[in-house]
Amino acid sequence: MRSPVVAALFVAIVALSAGCEKQGEGTTEKVRQEPVVVYAAFEDDAKLRALFETYTNETGVLVIVRRGEPGSIVDDLIENQISPPADVLMTQSVTGVWLAAEEGALRALYSESVRERSPAWSRDPDDLWFGTGFRTAVIAGNKEAMMNTDLPSFAALAEQRFAGQLCLSSSANQVNRTVIAMMIDTMDVRPAELAVRGWMKNLARPVVDTEAEVVAAILSGDCRYGVVSSTAFANAVANNPRVEVSALAPDVTFADIDGVGVARHARNPEGATKLVEWLFSSDVQEEMASQNRTFPTDQNAAYEEALNSAGPTSVSPKNVGLVAWHELAAAKLAERARYP
Repeated sequence: MRSPVVAALFVAIVALSAGCEKQGEGTTEKVRQEPVVVYAAFEDDAKLRALFETYTNETGVLVIVRRGEPGSIVDDLIENQISPPADVLMTQSVTGVWLAAEEGALRALYSESVRERSPAWSRDPDDLWFGTGFRTAVIAGNKEAMMNTDLPSFAALAEQRFAGQLCLSSSANQVNRTVIAMMIDTMDVRPAELAVRGWMKNLARPVVDTEAEVVAAILSGDCRYGVVSSTAFANAVANNPRVEVSALAPDVTFADIDGVGVARHARNPEGATKLVEWLFSSDVQEEMASQNRTFPTDQNAAYEEALNSAGPTSVSPKNVGLVAWHELAAAKLAERARYP
């Protein structure tokens, strides 16, 4: 039989051992936090990787970025045939993240902090995706021409008074698809098609490939007006401070977002949620807006001065998901209107 002293000593040793074991487990858990795997439908993920390095430095959580062509990244997520499995999906347009949600590849993200920083138009009604930032569609033009020009809508560019004065980039570019899709929703298909046909009649030169070429054509005098994104306009101003071009947002302008959502089959949903919440913190919102020349969805976050005229306050209250909903209809309309 053990003496009371030996018995007490034995209990103390067991308790101490258990405490050390628990502490060891806690330390191991802290050191070995599960990484968060982000699948990014981005052309270039260098800025994204730099951003997530900051997150790792702040939290100790490793963020693994897998980048790919938008269509393939989203298709792989929907089919759940990717390794390692995605925790977070990020896209540079609402189309991809919307499709992933429609196909059941995303799970709801219930976060008050994210919802508070996201206008209703910029997020999924069921919290399946959110916009981390957005670009608006604007009408760019020669400064002199824009001073006394009334352009209440994008459809107004179809009017006879703009004959031979308009430049446009490819209808496949997201800014143009966004405008056409939202005109379909606002005006219905036939009036929207008549407007696009009017654009084609008013062209000063054949349709160009990029938004940068539209701005260049305005600067060279080849045309007086063009439709571009707020980002393309800000790029032009930033690259040449003396640039003689202005941006005008119609009474109601349209936007596209950089989208984010948590994957349905995420292995680390808690880590994914924390990462998304971090993306909506004010300093990170400002950093992303600066990197991408976009507007932050957090209305209290700052953005580039060059974007002041690009209509962040006149964005349509209609949900941006409608851009994706009308994507096919917009493509078919452009084809019928002979808008390449």
